[in-house]
Amino acid sequence: MTAKSASRAGRIVLAAAAMAMLSACATLGQWLGLPQPPTDTERREAILTYLDALGPAGQTLAGTQVNEYEISIACDSMDRLVAMTGEEPAMLGLELMFAATYDGYADRLIEHAVEHTRRGGLVTLAWHQRNPLHVCPRGEFYDCSKTAMSEDELVRMLTPGTPENDLWKADVAASAETLKALQEAGVTVLFRPYHEMSGDWFWWGKKSHFPQLWDALYDEFVFVHGIDSMIWVWSGDRAFEGADGYWPVRHPPDVVGTDVYEASDTSPNYTAALPALRSLAPDLPFAFTEVGKAPAPGVMEATSPAWVLLWGGEFLNANWVQTWDCSSCNTEEAVKAFFANDRIVALADMPADLRRIIAGRHPTAPENRPVCPSPLLDPTE
Repeated sequence: MTAKSASRAGRIVLAAAAMAMLSACATLGQWLGLPQPPTDTERREAILTYLDALGPAGQTLAGTQVNEYEISIACDSMDRLVAMTGEEPAMLGLELMFAATYDGYADRLIEHAVEHTRRGGLVTLAWHQRNPLHVCPRGEFYDCSKTAMSEDELVRMLTPGTPENDLWKADVAASAETLKALQEAGVTVLFRPYHEMSGDWFWWGKKSHFPQLWDALYDEFVFVHGIDSMIWVWSGDRAFEGADGYWPVRHPPDVVGTDVYEASDTSPNYTAALPALRSLAPDLPFAFTEVGKAPAPGVMEATSPAWVLLWGGEFLNANWVQTWDCSSCNTEEAVKAFFANDRIVALADMPADLRRIIAGRHPTAPENRPVCPSPLLDPTE
């Protein structure tokens, strides 16, 4: 038996233990033998149970981000990652930005999310929300998430009855339409709003009222719009200085994590946030919610993340960079080595029963992906 085969055998043991816990739910246990899909609550709890078990078992899910600029093109980042590694990754990252203002974008986002869910994979969703108090000439655009907001403006925005609050709620309501459609389609979203709040580049960053902002967003999506199936992911930047100052007051997250972009895959910033996060949330899964370079094996052993999401596009292969110097981009060889690590769980390695629960039926086999060459020319010719 190869090392990779032995590792997969270990995953079967992990799967059996996780599914034994899940079978305590009578309805879900019945569904495993009957053609009745699980409820949103059962699906959500099944995923959380699995995420809880991964780190302690030395296993990690992995995948990549398909960003807003590539969601409608052939050979997106997931296609290219499959071409590199030869395996279907367990996780797909998507972006909510554009959904409320660009015709057709929400449909393509939902299509991607549903396809991956029907395969039995997990979908995580970021949201680079525009600053709702300023005009964004492109509708909703990444640069508009970096338009500054003062602390006083944030306080007014969080105060019911103010014009600022009305503008924010209107933006939230517009994006809620896409999240509701995902929920109705049976997609359990791992939702990661207002990320990297410990940095100062987004309008929500470095704000003393961030906990109130998080809680207010939760109230709107869950209690006003009825989107109650999501798994909420709270992630800061690298070392996550002052993490306790951003901790929600009323609605703690389900998963904690950190985003890391470093020139070295062994940078101490991969592990620097972990003590604070473990102090705040000792029982919650930890994840590398967004990374440039794939963490080195020693980092993976030290942190035991439930998942690692590689940022897409040029970050998967530095040779694709066009006009900038990307010190935190991967080489193709590094990506292949990362996904060949025994602890990485591919889509096919996930527990079969869990994939059925996620898919709501027997998972569908991935369709033929487009041919996505890494170089356009063969340097050996």
